[in-house]
Amino acid sequence: MTNIITADYNGTQVFFQDDAYLNATAIAKHFNKLPNEWLRLDSTQEYIDLLCKNLNTEKSRILKTTRGVNGGTWLHRRLAVPFARWLNVEFAIWCDEQIEKILINKNQPKQLALPEPEKKFTFEFTEYELEQLVWLWCGHRQMNTLLGDMIDPLDAIGSRFTGIVISHHHEYQRQYKATLPTIQRLIAPFKQSDRLNWTRAINLIKQ
Repeated sequence: MTNIITADYNGTQVFFQDDAYLNATAIAKHFNKLPNEWLRLDSTQEYIDLLCKNLNTEKSRILKTTRGVNGGTWLHRRLAVPFARWLNVEFAIWCDEQIEKILINKNQPKQLALPEPEKKFTFEFTEYELEQLVWLWCGHRQMNTLLGDMIDPLDAIGSRFTGIVISHHHEYQRQYKATLPTIQRLIAPFKQSDRLNWTRAINLIKQ
């Protein structure tokens, strides 16, 4: 989608597209003129024909008409300056400078935004809360194992649930494997605990 660039000429808004097309209709009003008056000139038609030939393009590529907001006749930069000169010499010089700025800015390599560092958070858990979190992970893994064990029996009876069970089994397996390093970090301070629940949970994690 083409972006609109607005520049100020002696208090009058002049509209360009980011490929340096000029809204001829809008600025012509400032000088009490119409773009068609310039386009009907024999010299203009000759210039357009030769320009299309040199650029190996069609007239519709250098002369566009749009509707809606900022609608009107839009001129390619190679037409914009001759048109601006027809409107006013001082404006033509200003217009030429604006087009040059647009093209320079467009051709400048865009600096890629550096990724923001990942946010880190510090939480405090009671031993019981951490134990519940670990058992939640263990339960997730055990239920995923059950899903995997159900695949062949469901397939054998031609169940319509076979496909979705396979899909869930693979997706949930990916999840519990991805979160295992986090769980291992959380339980590190309690590895020496002889609490039965901790011992069972740690053994499940090691499997």
